[in-house]
Amino acid sequence: MRNIHLLLRSLMCILLFFYIASPAISEDASPDIPLYHPVYPLLDRLNARDWVAVPDTRPLTRIQVVRMLSAVSSQSMSATERGLINRYIAELENRAAFAREPRWTWHDSAASVILEPLARQQVIARRGDGFLNETASQTYIGGSMRGRFHTLGFYARHFEAREWSDQPRLRREDVLAHPLEDVQLKGKKVDFRESAFQLAWANTWMRVDVGKGSLSWGPGRTGNLLLSNNAPSYGLFRLRTSHGRLRYTHIASSLRARPGLIDTTRRWIDNGHVRIFLRQKRLAAHRLEIAFSKVRIGLHEAVVYGDRGFELLYVLPVAVFAGTQNHLGNRDNLVIGADISAHILTGLTLYGACFFDDMVKFDPNAFSNQFAFQLGAFWVDPLGLRDTDVRAEYVRVEPYVYAHNFHINTYEHYDALLGYPTGPNADRYFARVTHRFSPSLNASLTFERERQGENPVNPDGTIVNVGGNAQLGRRLEDPTTRNFMSGNIETLKKIGGHVLFAPVRNWTLQMQYQHHRITTQQSRVTGHEWTATMAVNFY
Repeated sequence: MRNIHLLLRSLMCILLFFYIASPAISEDASPDIPLYHPVYPLLDRLNARDWVAVPDTRPLTRIQVVRMLSAVSSQSMSATERGLINRYIAELENRAAFAREPRWTWHDSAASVILEPLARQQVIARRGDGFLNETASQTYIGGSMRGRFHTLGFYARHFEAREWSDQPRLRREDVLAHPLEDVQLKGKKVDFRESAFQLAWANTWMRVDVGKGSLSWGPGRTGNLLLSNNAPSYGLFRLRTSHGRLRYTHIASSLRARPGLIDTTRRWIDNGHVRIFLRQKRLAAHRLEIAFSKVRIGLHEAVVYGDRGFELLYVLPVAVFAGTQNHLGNRDNLVIGADISAHILTGLTLYGACFFDDMVKFDPNAFSNQFAFQLGAFWVDPLGLRDTDVRAEYVRVEPYVYAHNFHINTYEHYDALLGYPTGPNADRYFARVTHRFSPSLNASLTFERERQGENPVNPDGTIVNVGGNAQLGRRLEDPTTRNFMSGNIETLKKIGGHVLFAPVRNWTLQMQYQHHRITTQQSRVTGHEWTATMAVNFY
């Protein structure tokens, strides 16, 4: 704990210095826009048309997005696109969308506060031999607060949630809601909650923030290989800076170990109760993004380490993790990646990413060189169909990617992967067509095919490790070779449709249907899933 306190004191001293030395009005200390906000698909359309350069290091700030939307307002576009741009500018500039909007605001010359409720009600029905037939209801109630105080920007959000089902909830894996932090299993009911918050300071060339949130680094929209919004939010300190074509981000983060990874050195009885602690787990990562006129390149690396506090050499923004991890004894989980996106034609963006887990230099055949890659295309207004876009992606993740010899270093937060959600020994095809009928109404059709090579289980209960589970790294008795799609192959195909109606800002009604077909070496089953959602300020 001593080094944690030292780190926190150092960060507070840095923030205090910047606060004292800063000008009277900050540059961009506005809060980040959550990754599920509907403005991001619109930004992808504007970026594909080459109207504005949108970074692939996300989330973006409110002021950052307002500037992008304002910059394209003079372009020739459809009434639907212009309506969406005007709607999001009004929202992000904190203007009310209608007369009796449920929000409370206060401001003076030095501070401002905006309070808003958030809520979501979702009903899910699953039928067919591919599912445990059930009907589930999820209710989320909470609120958010954002604003500024002198040169500091702040944001906080919290919700309480409950999932009801006509089937019992005996394990975390039974819960349909995702992502999840801690859960309270109560028979056919489950209670859970989550908070996210941020305190930010910025000047003309740098932005520093601390808080708890989620990140997405890369051009993928079904997930990214290094950091995706697949896991619950996590605590982080982040530094962002930019100059010309360059944009650099560095984070030092505190993760939560998977349930069950107990620190056996910190277990005692207090007041008759057994008190236990999970093992400590950390993440450090940085990303350099280089933007050219038609091409954007991203380079990044990250390291997950555990059983100790924050490592100074990983916290420093100028550190090179590939060398630092070697200096510290090669006991941590180092990952390295790169991505590129290019505007080949107006309205068409092609992108790709590669990812190396525990890469060994000069030895491409080494067992520790685990690899993943992602390819994708995004086409706006294909064949002249206005207000329509098409996205296609393919992802392949080799065996043992995200796993590690030491369980504490698995590339996950809680029990959810920080990277691509399929996990190792898997590949995925994805295609989606979306059409916007108006600023308030859109519909999409999707197709997915996902294959997973799972670890077989012998009759005596022992596991044959083929690298199909990120939570099980290579053991001493496991082979020193690996083969893609070995083990028990499960193929999941999904075809579905989705309709979203947003009559006013951040009030949405959604309907979704998906047909599932699951094929294994022994069987083929099908399932149907219907989802109805009503949400207010929930993203």
